[in-house]
Amino acid sequence: MATTDRTIRVGTTNVTIRTSNRTTLGLTVTQHGNVIVHGPPTTTDVDATALVNRRCSWVYRQLAHLAKTAPDDPLKELVPGTGFDVLGRRHRLRIAPDSDQNEPLIQLRGTPTGSWLYMRRSTALKTDEARRTLINFYTCTGHEWLEVNLPQIAANTTNRNLIATFSTRMRTTWTRHHTSRGLTLHWATAQLHPHLLRELIHRTLNLHTIANTHDLNNALRTLWLGRLTPPENTHPRTHFTSTTSGHCPDCSASPGTFHADRCDIARCAFTGLQRAHCHPGSTCNTVWTGQIPGQAEYTEYGFYCRPSPGGYEPCNADDPDAIHDFNRLYHECRWNPAAQRMILQPET
Repeated sequence: MATTDRTIRVGTTNVTIRTSNRTTLGLTVTQHGNVIVHGPPTTTDVDATALVNRRCSWVYRQLAHLAKTAPDDPLKELVPGTGFDVLGRRHRLRIAPDSDQNEPLIQLRGTPTGSWLYMRRSTALKTDEARRTLINFYTCTGHEWLEVNLPQIAANTTNRNLIATFSTRMRTTWTRHHTSRGLTLHWATAQLHPHLLRELIHRTLNLHTIANTHDLNNALRTLWLGRLTPPENTHPRTHFTSTTSGHCPDCSASPGTFHADRCDIARCAFTGLQRAHCHPGSTCNTVWTGQIPGQAEYTEYGFYCRPSPGGYEPCNADDPDAIHDFNRLYHECRWNPAAQRMILQPET
């Protein structure tokens, strides 16, 4: 017999009644928060309502747990400076001219200015292609990590030939373990710090705990799941730009709200420098204004520069290849904690 669905309202909750050739009633809450009553073809609305009412405490606990652990699913912008975590290390996005790069994406790790992902400009201009490129990059990164670490993990199990892979098809679960097909991980988990990724695998295989499970749950909530918004008039040499959606390009904070704890764009409210857990708790967190920190001051004080044969030279805002002069801002200005902005210092 084919499965049939119908929806009823129980209190304030929509409940799906799914009938099939089964003989008993059952109740599930899906990872999307859908409440489903499973039953035989003779299941009535009264039967389903009674079951949900009997187990309402359990249903509410499941829904509360989902609300607490559901991924935030941040929206990333394809603009220079956007942050992407790769095995726990923050990488900044740069848009490379097609003439400088043949590959869609190149990873540079541990440079003097940090770690970077260089994306070819023609790839960045096609949002779907950029998404596939990044997802494939995470999948390959995860597989490389498994090649090194899986033998040690498998040594803690009864299956020394454990198979594990990263999948681009998983949608609602982070991991899945099948007795014959092995371990499958969601591609997005390659963003986790290796210690947390190993803990996730241990959790799935029922092995001993090696990391704080609370830290893992929080990290899973913040994973980027592939949502992108395209660039708009992005200059290839610009390090940071205004955001087209109004949200912080690193942590996706909306204007008027605090940055996330791990946001690299956030400034310290006391020093004006990059915030990196420099004060206890959240006492030094700052609000996302809708503009990259310092952008208003760059414009107000006319701090622009452009590349030249001898390096970067000061220039006017309307000169070709003009970009904001970050170094000059911090050299000639001081942070004012009361005003929460950089103030130009008088010449001495």
